[in-house]
Amino acid sequence: MKKILLTAVILSIFTSCGSMKNKDITGEKEIKSAFNMKKYEDNDDIFYVEAVGEHGYESEARQQNFEDARLQFNLKAGAMVETAAKRDGTNSLRNRVGTMDIETKRTVVTRAAQSYMKEAEGKMSYSEDRNVYIYRSVYTIEIDYIIELLKAEWKYPFVF
Repeated sequence: MKKILLTAVILSIFTSCGSMKNKDITGEKEIKSAFNMKKYEDNDDIFYVEAVGEHGYESEARQQNFEDARLQFNLKAGAMVETAAKRDGTNSLRNRVGTMDIETKRTVVTRAAQSYMKEAEGKMSYSEDRNVYIYRSVYTIEIDYIIELLKAEWKYPFVF
């Protein structure tokens, strides 16, 4: 009986003193995103990207941020064009999109990014250690603009 009582006391001491957390063991640090990305999830109406630009000058950080957003939209080009074709509902547009190669889809999305990309939210910060401006933002493109460009491409094919 004494052994059982002694074992229970020892176990309760170890468990009540607090156990080490995983971050203490592995050395991990929690990184918080600048934005609530659950609020910015792609859907059938709008596509989102989170972009970052870093530079010693504020204006260059913004420009790099904009270029990063355009690049990320180009990575989503296939999904964006397919979503636009499904949403439009006309068979002719779906057939046209079905025959497009990835470069043509990227061209459509690049034109949409140049003309219709909007900034939903942005934050500028400055790192004194590195003497660098860091600009983080979320950009959007509405699928309606992609549909317009696809219909225009159908009438007047893009020239490469």
